[in-house]
Amino acid sequence: MAKKPPIDKARVLERLDRARVGQLLVRVRRWIPDADPVDGFVVARSERWVLLARVSDGIHLDGWTALRIKDIQSVGINPDPACFEVKALQARGEWPPVAVATVELTDIATVVTTAAHSAPMVVIHLEFDRPDVCWIGSVQEVVDGTLSLLEVNVAGGWARKPRQFDLGDLTRVECGDSYMEALRLVAGAPPSRSQAKARQSSAE
Repeated sequence: MAKKPPIDKARVLERLDRARVGQLLVRVRRWIPDADPVDGFVVARSERWVLLARVSDGIHLDGWTALRIKDIQSVGINPDPACFEVKALQARGEWPPVAVATVELTDIATVVTTAAHSAPMVVIHLEFDRPDVCWIGSVQEVVDGTLSLLEVNVAGGWARKPRQFDLGDLTRVECGDSYMEALRLVAGAPPSRSQAKARQSSAE
């Protein structure tokens, strides 16, 4: 694992709060090697996690991203409350950005389970291991520090059995974006837990 650089957590939290109160556009960079910066608006935070309403390249609000506070190296703030992105979002009727009412940021287990309540699919990232890969699917259960995720593939097909992830490895959780909505439309509703267990049994 890469060596963590000096990070002023109090400064990070202060800048996140300033951006949230002022509804200012931010670019969040993390010290995780090869992790992408995230652009958006801070809509909620706890001591451990922050929730951003993400801004797409096409200047749309496109879902929500939860990031671990301890991974954040810098929070770049656009100080102009009437910057181009804000004006474009206002013109499109997508302003102001709001938090997902059901997403709670107490800890990773809560982030994952409450994000799953807000959308049929979530995206998880394990960026220290695979910064170039994400996993998309339906949360089956969160038990004893382990996430069971029934994945959906890029063609919109559901896996036959869920994959297990250590919650402590998750660095980023997302929900509600347009790509996941497209997958949902193609894949349909995820199998119920009983159906997923039956599919898993038949695959073994």
